[in-house]
Amino acid sequence: MTEDGIVIDRANNTIHISRSYAAAVDRAWWAWTDADAITKWWGPQGWAATVYEMDVRPGGRWRFQIAPTDGSAQAVRSLATYNVVVANAELAYDDTFADDAWESDGTGTFPTAVTFSPAGTGCRVEVAASFPDGQALQRAVELQMAEGYAEALDRLNDLLETIQGETIMQTFNSADGTTIAYWKTGSGPAIIVISNVAEDHTGVAGLADKLSEHFTVYTFDRRGRGASGDPQPYDPAREIEDITALVDIAGGSAALAGGSGGCGFTLDAASALGDKVTGVYLYDPAFIVDDSRPPAPADYLETVQALVAAGKRSEAVEYVMTQLIRVPAEYIEPMKQDPSWDQMARYAHTYAYEGRILRGLQDGKPLPADRWSIDAPVAVSVGAHSESYHRVAAHALAEILPKVTVLALPDQDHSAFWMAPEPVGEQIREFLLS
Repeated sequence: MTEDGIVIDRANNTIHISRSYAAAVDRAWWAWTDADAITKWWGPQGWAATVYEMDVRPGGRWRFQIAPTDGSAQAVRSLATYNVVVANAELAYDDTFADDAWESDGTGTFPTAVTFSPAGTGCRVEVAASFPDGQALQRAVELQMAEGYAEALDRLNDLLETIQGETIMQTFNSADGTTIAYWKTGSGPAIIVISNVAEDHTGVAGLADKLSEHFTVYTFDRRGRGASGDPQPYDPAREIEDITALVDIAGGSAALAGGSGGCGFTLDAASALGDKVTGVYLYDPAFIVDDSRPPAPADYLETVQALVAAGKRSEAVEYVMTQLIRVPAEYIEPMKQDPSWDQMARYAHTYAYEGRILRGLQDGKPLPADRWSIDAPVAVSVGAHSESYHRVAAHALAEILPKVTVLALPDQDHSAFWMAPEPVGEQIREFLLS
């Protein structure tokens, strides 16, 4: 297609919709593959979208609902399964209407292909929605599906034109060619804030915003999250390559900050990067090094992988919460009602990823003395109201690394790295800039 607009191809039972944008390809890709971003534009004017699951990789599912904001019609649920995912180039998925149980309602499957291509300094997005026969196509025409798509793509333009300061998403290709999305904000010495398992960069957005008052802050979507790629099989070494590339983008050196389960990856990265790391801040490392807490189940990794492979993502989250994190069973159902549960389910595969990184760090045995070699100063902070095993882990790190300072964060618990950016950010500032 050469022009923006709608084409009804009756010979091939396909509707084509195309739209050009001033934004770059990677920005449009982000808007199509980030669960939060797509809710801001998906659906015709006057309709609102809710995403329940968005696992953008071949075989992954996208469950969403659109409903008129004025309540004038019933909500419409759809279930899509991704077949082709080529970062910044192509998405292909099979779409079907779904019932309340997220099963196909039997009206058919509609293959959809979305292509992304550079167009001058901007980009072009083309959508091809296919139908099984002429009758199905005609029904779609009568329901004004093409016009609805066109309105959605217009709404997408509004989103792409909304750029706030320097927080626009950017991307780079890691050593293996995988696209990694990152964000930059603030000014000053560089610091990379590393997100935890089952979250994308937005999980640490509050802390990044606070730190931007004193630092140039970089956040990024780790592999398998948000707008970054997720080639298989997963290998923790590729994540080290990702952050190495980001440090180079930051000017060749940076401090690193991570919390909870993310502390393992933060330390691995600091060890691999050597003198490129100016300092390290860890909050409540989730290392189990003695009997102060039961160790991770011996079959933890295999169980999570099996549940995710079977499509039981919510069950995988429940397993992690009850068997590893030790959340009391009576709290699980209320937790499932919070929107954060859906995000954890969306990223449930990353529990297995982090499990590989944390192997040997949660089995109730002393930390390996030869895993990390870090010359940069390291602060290990523990919330005053956090569980005692975090404090034990902090002092265990002080025994094996040469420049560790163990800190306490008054009046805070394990959630502070995400929920209390003011005191955490101030502690980081004092440690790194003193």
